[in-house]
Amino acid sequence: MIEIDDLLKEISDDGLTQLSDLDGDGERNDDVISDAISDAISFIESFIVIPVNPTPLLKKICVDLAIFELRRKNELINENDRMRQKELESYLSKMSKGSMPTTTTDQESGKKRDTSFAFRISKRKIQKRD
Repeated sequence: MIEIDDLLKEISDDGLTQLSDLDGDGERNDDVISDAISDAISFIESFIVIPVNPTPLLKKICVDLAIFELRRKNELINENDRMRQKELESYLSKMSKGSMPTTTTDQESGKKRDTSFAFRISKRKIQKRD
């Protein structure tokens, strides 16, 4: 779902090296990073089935959870991190209930789905039933 390059879009290479260097040799540890990504994916899978074409929001949630996991391994978690994790859990809960999309393709029709984060309001009129 995500790779190390996705994390590097959110955090600098130096920052990622510092978070993954658990043995203190000054080198980025890709195994530690991959483990954090796997933990993030496993956490997401406790809410939803990971789609083939995840939305940008779902990918962002995975990136944030992987960074959170790296920070946790280094005992750097603060109150802001905990609040952000609760917010991410809320998004995942909404996705599990179907009120937020998880995929960029409508699986029934195969059409591309709009992946913007903005909500759109339909101006369709409601018909009265007799």
